[in-house]
Amino acid sequence: MLLSNGSVVATPQQGDLADTGGSFGGTYYGAGDVPLIGAWAAYSEIYKNQLWVGVVIRKLAMATARNPFEIKVATKGGGQDDEEGNLAELMARPNERLSGFDLWLWTSSTYDLYGEAFWLKLRDRNGRVRELHPIHPTNVVIRRNDAGETVFAYRGRTDIEWPERDVVVFKNYNPENLRRGLSNLEGLRMTLLNEDASRRATASWWNRGARPSLVVKHPKTLSQGAVDRLASQIDRQYSGTDNAGRPLILEEAMEAAVVQLSAEEMQYIESRKLNREEVCGAYDVPPPVVHILDKATFSNITEQLRSMYRDTMAPRFELFESVVDHQLVPDFYATGGVFTKFNMDEVLRGDFETRATAVASLIERGVMKPSEARPLFNLPPAGPESEVLYANAALLPLGSTTPQKVATDGTLIPQPIEQEGT
Repeated sequence: MLLSNGSVVATPQQGDLADTGGSFGGTYYGAGDVPLIGAWAAYSEIYKNQLWVGVVIRKLAMATARNPFEIKVATKGGGQDDEEGNLAELMARPNERLSGFDLWLWTSSTYDLYGEAFWLKLRDRNGRVRELHPIHPTNVVIRRNDAGETVFAYRGRTDIEWPERDVVVFKNYNPENLRRGLSNLEGLRMTLLNEDASRRATASWWNRGARPSLVVKHPKTLSQGAVDRLASQIDRQYSGTDNAGRPLILEEAMEAAVVQLSAEEMQYIESRKLNREEVCGAYDVPPPVVHILDKATFSNITEQLRSMYRDTMAPRFELFESVVDHQLVPDFYATGGVFTKFNMDEVLRGDFETRATAVASLIERGVMKPSEARPLFNLPPAGPESEVLYANAALLPLGSTTPQKVATDGTLIPQPIEQEGT
C-alpha cells in the first residue's frame, strides 16, 4: 500500500510510478512519424524509402524468424525436453493466414520500426487461446476503463477494446513510460533528415540541372534577347538527365568554363556512408553483416558475423522469450518448468571443417560421445557402440611408463605405476 499524509491511497497499477507524467491514469498513444525538411514522414514511409533502415530491419527480422522457436520443459538434473503440446502447435500455426515464420518476421520488423509489437489472443468458448493475431501499433491506444483497469483499445473506435490479459506486448525501453515502446528511429531523426535531404537534392539536381556546372563566356556584350535565346537553347538541349553528355556547340568565339565541385559537395558520398553506419549503430548491427565491407578484412569479418548472433541477437531473443514466457505460457501451463527458447545451435556451429576438428578432439579426450556428435552433422544414430566415451590410449600419467587400458564403458582400468629404477 501507499501512504499520503498518513492516509492509505490506492496502489497504482504497473507503469504508473514509472511515467514522467506522474498521474495514475491517462491514455497512451504510440509514436508513428519523424520530421523531415518541409514534411513529416511516417515510420512506414521511412522503412520503404530509406534504404539502409529497411536493409537493417529486414536483416534482423530474417535472422529472428529463421531460428526455430521451441517450447521446452525442464527435467530433473538440469536437462530440458521438447514440449509438443497446444502451445507448440499454436506457435507453428498462429492462425489460418500466418505461419510461425510469418509471425516472427512481422513481430521483429514491427518491433524494430515502431519500438513495440502486439499479439491479440483469440479464445474459444472455454477461454483457451486458439489463435494469435498481430495488431499494428498505430491502431493501439492504451487507456483505463471506468473500473480503473488497463485496456487496449482500437484507435478511433469506442466499441473495440481488449483486456490486458488478451494482449501480448513486446516493447522497447521508453524513458517516459512503461506502456509504450520507443522506436530506434527517434535517435536517428537528424540522420534520416540529412539522408532524405541529400537524396532529394540529388534528385532535384538531375531533374533540373539547376547547379551551374558550366559557364558560357561571350567576348562581346549580348542584348537581353540574345541572352534569353542562348539560355533557352542551352536549357532545352543540355539540361536534365536525358541530355547528359551531349556535345556543346558554341558560336561567335564563345568559350565554356567548367565549374568544379566545392569541398562541401565533394563530401556527399562520405556523408551517405556515415548515414548508413549510424543506422547500423542504432540497431547494434555490425556493418559487414549488411555487406558494408569498407573496413572488413579476411580475419575480422567472420568474427563480426558471429558477433551478430552472440552480441546482437542473443539479448534480443532473451527479450522475446521472456515476454512469451510471462504473457502467453501461463495460458497453457499452470505449473512452472515450461519455457520458450530460440534455438541458435545451427547458426553458432561454425563451418564444417571447424566443427569436425573440434568434435574429433572432444571425442578423443572423452568429453563427448560419438552418439552426441553425430546429430551435429545431421547423421543418424550409429548403434550402442557410439554410446560410450573413448580416450586416447597413448595418454600416460606423469611418472608412469605403463600404457593405460580403457574399459568398454570408457573408464580407465587402474594400472600399477612403474617408477624409474624399478
